[in-house]
Amino acid sequence: MKIVQNVSYRIKSYLSQHISTTNLRLSAFLISLISCLVSGSILLFTLFTPSFHDILGLTYLQINFIASLSAGGMYLCLPVLGYLSDCYGPSILSFLSVWFFVPSYALNSYLVQCGNNNVILYCITFCMIGLATSSLYFSSLLSCAKIFPKQKGLAISLPISCYGLSSLMGSQLLKLNYFQMKERDVLNLVRVFSFFAWLYLVMGIFSFISSSIVLVEQDVLYDLEETDVETTPLINEELTPQRSIRSVDPPNHRQRYISFLKDYSAWIILFSLILNIGPLESYQNNLSSITAILEPVRMKSNLSDKVGLLALSSTITRLAVGGLSDIFHKKQINAVWILVVVIVLGIFGQWNNNIILNGVSYGGVFTTYPTIVASVWGIDIMGSTWGSFMVAPAVGSIVFSLFYGKIADRQGDSQKNVLTYFRITSFALFLSCILVLLAFRIWKKRGQVLV
Repeated sequence: MKIVQNVSYRIKSYLSQHISTTNLRLSAFLISLISCLVSGSILLFTLFTPSFHDILGLTYLQINFIASLSAGGMYLCLPVLGYLSDCYGPSILSFLSVWFFVPSYALNSYLVQCGNNNVILYCITFCMIGLATSSLYFSSLLSCAKIFPKQKGLAISLPISCYGLSSLMGSQLLKLNYFQMKERDVLNLVRVFSFFAWLYLVMGIFSFISSSIVLVEQDVLYDLEETDVETTPLINEELTPQRSIRSVDPPNHRQRYISFLKDYSAWIILFSLILNIGPLESYQNNLSSITAILEPVRMKSNLSDKVGLLALSSTITRLAVGGLSDIFHKKQINAVWILVVVIVLGIFGQWNNNIILNGVSYGGVFTTYPTIVASVWGIDIMGSTWGSFMVAPAVGSIVFSLFYGKIADRQGDSQKNVLTYFRITSFALFLSCILVLLAFRIWKKRGQVLV
């Protein structure tokens, strides 16, 4: 860790001597957004499903095991990744992303070329891809948030929006003839996986350089006084962050993080996130089989367009919610109401199998939650706090994906089975909304203003 941090400092020192602070900030922000724009290949997993099912002969339950392991790698390690970022800077995560992305995609390409259908091997590689995705994405997200802490809404929503847009771009890119199998109407996964291996090698290097810029002395990188005001923690006033010039690790980091873990409102929010993001993640991962079961005639022709529509609605919502969060901040209106609205839209989206409503809810949830977390527990330890909440998508995605896979493989009326699944997930989102309102009531009693 220290070696990587020392390299980051050398990059930072060199760049700060040759480029103005303003240009450094803008350059780092731009490269971070581009990193998010290409980091979402895991969101295209549903496009890989037909090839896994038709070419390699995997069942839907086996495919969902792979998807679940990718979710596990993607989310379960985020508390550690966030803590490492707070202590050593976001560049450590960019470094890790290269070492997990490139070998995993390269091995996947080789396995598919050999016709290997060993589920365990794909579970391992996709778990590593999930971990790499979080490393690259989280590095970029935290870089943006720490460069512009005053504009939390847009600084958080822009990288999140770019991440969502990556699946829209990817779904259209993979429609090119180069990535299609000539004899079958499915993706040529050998070429797809090889392409992603080279892409992340190049992007990982650029991301490492840009995230190193965040290590520029804190009083130069962003307005210290604004940050101190924005990040006053909820639990203990005496733990208000005070940054030193050379410090990367936030002062009282350990004590404030422990206070966060002891806050029962954080656990309520954790469970609410499990109940809403789990069904939404499962829907995204299984869109191809959902379409095949409910719309078998139209499945082949419009799957990529459905993935693109889901990504587009999610991306537009992320941008809109980010802007609304900043508007609500200025007008002193509670941001929790945005979250309630997007969850309610998700309830209707699941009940009616509506792609646009599910995309809106997915994008809104992933934008509003971190914004609220930054307001309640402080933006300077956001890597640790928001990273801890990422256990929820892992648990939720695994539970609901495996549940869906078992239902999709069940004998009998498959359409009726899938529709029953959607009734259950709609109720899960309803419970999530109740928990959010409960947490809001707790914060209101404490006098916490979420803006």
